[in-house]
Amino acid sequence: MDRASPELLAVVREDLDYLVTAWPRGEIRDDEIRRSSTVLRRLFTYHDLVKVWVSVVGKKDFLVPSSFVQVLDINRLQEVNFATASPAQSVGMKIFSAMEFNKIQDGKAPISIKEEVVPLKRYLNQPACVISGALIGRDEIVQFVANKLGGAHVDMGRNKPSEKSIQAMTQYSIGNRPALIHEMLSCGQTLAASESTNELLAALKI
Repeated sequence: MDRASPELLAVVREDLDYLVTAWPRGEIRDDEIRRSSTVLRRLFTYHDLVKVWVSVVGKKDFLVPSSFVQVLDINRLQEVNFATASPAQSVGMKIFSAMEFNKIQDGKAPISIKEEVVPLKRYLNQPACVISGALIGRDEIVQFVANKLGGAHVDMGRNKPSEKSIQAMTQYSIGNRPALIHEMLSCGQTLAASESTNELLAALKI
């Protein structure tokens, strides 16, 4: 991997400072989260964050705290209408997880929420949600919101199968926010809370 340019170092530092300063208390508005989805996409999907991390800190994992959907019975996933494992702080409340089943669960549920500290790549690939029995990863959600809602570009073409599932999330709200906005808020707050983020910002300010 090529060393990050001075310009990229400055941009990533500004983006992380913004997340650490503006996002943790959940006072940020929905429209600002939607517009900021392109920032998260650049940090996550375009690997700008990892490139800067390796250039400044070295070749070790960038770690983040993760909550994710653990599948206990794949054959019963269709019993899950909607579930999210993504914690997020909003004004006056913190949501840790939410589940909606289409069948009474009188025994062990087909899914559970698990927490661990993981490398950034694993965090992005872990299932954050279930919608109509389909598992949705965080990377897919970030891409969808940035591309479809965040103004990165307008894509009115045929949706991929996973995009159809993510689109179905628009009918759900979590707390006082649309479900997709909640997911983006959780991603930003998770990155802000990472000890690796603090380590990187400290190194960038030397």
